[in-house]
Amino acid sequence: MADRKKITLHRGILGVKYSYMCGAERGNNMKVLIFADSHGYNMAMAFAVDREEPDAVIHLGDHAEDAREIERVFPAMPIYRVRGNNDFDPDVPLNAVVTPGGVRIYITHGHRERVGMLSSGIVPQRAYEEHCALAFFGHTHRMMLERENGVWVCNPGSISLPRGGPASYARLTVENGRAALLELVDEDGSLLRKERL
Repeated sequence: MADRKKITLHRGILGVKYSYMCGAERGNNMKVLIFADSHGYNMAMAFAVDREEPDAVIHLGDHAEDAREIERVFPAMPIYRVRGNNDFDPDVPLNAVVTPGGVRIYITHGHRERVGMLSSGIVPQRAYEEHCALAFFGHTHRMMLERENGVWVCNPGSISLPRGGPASYARLTVENGRAALLELVDEDGSLLRKERL
């Protein structure tokens, strides 16, 4: 890895010192962290971002406002977010197609796509219509990773209020402009599941 300029911030979610290595100098690789359903509990998300030093963050709603705090602490990092059923900012979209590292990703909270505890609803169909081979949603607070009709669909679970498992998030590795690796990890960064894409 090439040398990266280190920015140290003395403000933040916990009122402690945070560091962020900016510049995305991972060669042609990029690390993206995906969070959902933080519901105002920012600490685990902040610790994960500080520990993992990602190149971008995606927040899938239900307190998408929490992503703004990450944005304030790490101003050089791209933050993508969508609105959940507990979010009311009309300036935040209900769904979006984002392209970190050149990879087209469909993101949504999922409450409008009829997701359920064991179902990705119509998220795979929407992703396919948007020419995305990868989609992320939240809402159920349960981890899920499956491939449906050629689309990888992932719910990273909840970073703060999980159901049926540990607090969790997803880590996506982009290599040379394509999604290469998707990992589900617990709030401490320990691997729960890994898929080569």
